[in-house]
Amino acid sequence: MKKQPHCQDPEEEEHIRILKKKATDFIRVGTDYYCHSVKLTSKGEPVPALYFWRKTTISDDYTRKIFTYINKYLSFVNVPDNTKNYNREIRHNNIPFWNLYEPLKHSPSIGSIDTTLKFLNHIFQDKIAVILDYLKILFEKPTQNLPVICLVSKTQETGKTTFLKWLSEIYGNNAIILGNEDFQGNFNSHYASKLIIGVDESFIERNIIKEKVKRLTDGNTINMEAKGRDIVKVDFIGKFILLSNKEDNFIQMDREDTRFFVTKPPAVKKEDRDPGLLEKLKKEIPHFLFYLNNRNLVHHNKGRLWFDSAIYETEALKKIVINTRSKVEKEMIRWFEEMFAFEDDIRGEIKITPSELAKQLSGTLKTITGLGSEISRVFKENWDLKNSAKPERFQYPELQEVSNVVVDPDTGKSKSTTEVQLKMISKPGRPFTVTVEMIESLNLPN
Repeated sequence: MKKQPHCQDPEEEEHIRILKKKATDFIRVGTDYYCHSVKLTSKGEPVPALYFWRKTTISDDYTRKIFTYINKYLSFVNVPDNTKNYNREIRHNNIPFWNLYEPLKHSPSIGSIDTTLKFLNHIFQDKIAVILDYLKILFEKPTQNLPVICLVSKTQETGKTTFLKWLSEIYGNNAIILGNEDFQGNFNSHYASKLIIGVDESFIERNIIKEKVKRLTDGNTINMEAKGRDIVKVDFIGKFILLSNKEDNFIQMDREDTRFFVTKPPAVKKEDRDPGLLEKLKKEIPHFLFYLNNRNLVHHNKGRLWFDSAIYETEALKKIVINTRSKVEKEMIRWFEEMFAFEDDIRGEIKITPSELAKQLSGTLKTITGLGSEISRVFKENWDLKNSAKPERFQYPELQEVSNVVVDPDTGKSKSTTEVQLKMISKPGRPFTVTVEMIESLNLPN
């Protein structure tokens, strides 16, 4: 007589079905358990998030049987793939890793992109070829480092926020829109794995935030840090999009800050405003992705951020560089301009050391501590100058007040007059050499 197969209790079967379903909410990475769900940014935007979940809590809620059905991974990885070949689970030597990158919901398909091209032409104007190359590289080579896009305008209705929302729609859960407060803290797990990191209405006053943007733009890894959890190093693929209504000074920039692609989109004419623009752009996304796949690059790889920085240099960038100069640098430029005005005495260049220039500027910069060191920093870092390799005797100009006694020919009385004269002072040292052409190129406005 054959032994009858064991019939599982229907209630037990239902319990196992429920456990299997709930188990999909959890993963084990390394020795830690996580619940994958969403969190809200300060702007109310839902973004995927992994929450650390204690094993005892999971057991209390669903019994220990649930652990049989929870998928287990060795570690986190961040492997972007915008094609149909995307995988959540990345395997190496048959070892599974959990991919933090999310699949795209849009697939390329042929169709019209008239609205998209008109919109991008409005935003980027004569730099349209640059942004189209940027967007192609972003889609096809997401690990490639790219410049920081900065859209600045104090005028409303320019389309800069629409551009960021459109990019976020393309890349879905791989994009995040932050406020300044979301970006200033130490914890970064909400954006560390993202491809698009938008900071809306940014006014980056603190130098540490600027340096963080610069470092991440150049880098390839990030220490992902969540509250109460160990730091995990993952590949960083983020591209920053900064929006600001502070078009003159939203971030302090130097002439050597080649990471920033700054553009000032013009206001949309009242008769051209379209409240349904974003929805029209969204409908064209699959067609635009098809266009990018089939478009040839205009600018080929020239370095770490792909483009030669001269390609995306704009008047908007120059304006920010000028307006965000430090007080010390502004006073240095004004001093050199004043000295070069004495064309008969100074023939195109001035040699001077930081310590001697500090003496010249001490009257207007009384509150600056370490003035000589700051002047030296401006010479080296901002103006890309080097002092002489060995000591030499040099001459530099100094304005001195000279008193004279003159006799009034009508009254015969004498009186004192004071006039400012330029004197050349001779000193030994290792001076920097500043030319009149360089000062003119700095183009400091009055």
